[in-house]
Amino acid sequence: MRKKIGLVLSAILLICPFVLVGCGQEDSPYSNISEITKVYYQGGGDDARGSISVGQREDPYKLDGKHNQMYDFSLVVIELNEQLQENTIDVALTINDSTQTFTMYFNPLSSSYMADIGYLLGNNDKINITYQDFSIDFYNVSDSFSISYEEALDIAIENMDLQGFYEDGQFKGECYLKILTEKDDNFEDLFWIFSVVGENGEVKNIVINVESGEILS
Repeated sequence: MRKKIGLVLSAILLICPFVLVGCGQEDSPYSNISEITKVYYQGGGDDARGSISVGQREDPYKLDGKHNQMYDFSLVVIELNEQLQENTIDVALTINDSTQTFTMYFNPLSSSYMADIGYLLGNNDKINITYQDFSIDFYNVSDSFSISYEEALDIAIENMDLQGFYEDGQFKGECYLKILTEKDDNFEDLFWIFSVVGENGEVKNIVINVESGEILS
């Protein structure tokens, strides 16, 4: 599994989105987080599966080592078992009792359709996406994580060697905390992945088990 995780690390930043927690120190990893996932929804069936990452990310979103102003996001990702030819699909998105048409865009890097709702979903929202013959109900799976996003953030920063990202006592980089999925024989494992991108181009990643807090890579 660790070999598979290693292959995913270089691509996770390309595929795609804070209220700062912890120390509040300036010029530190905590004050330079450019994307953080706080709530994670999943759902799916035989024809399609999907996820929704909820949190904050910078805008403009650039992997340049520089932290920008943060905005709320809820990133929806859908993978279809049958490949479509369309670059966009219009799905019916229902959040609680409100339904709207929602346009999703094909991402060739992940072979999935993606789009940002543009605001924060709650922890207990009832979410459904319907398109043609498939319907996906989403559930908050991060509620069952033993390691919260705050704890994952602390574990990552405490255990990652970040000396190369400091210059004259100032942190010269930006950080990302996301969910990493690992599929094996239709079974899906979830991990926290913490990534640091330096202004000098250096990139480091650390993968954390959502149940035990064990550092896997």
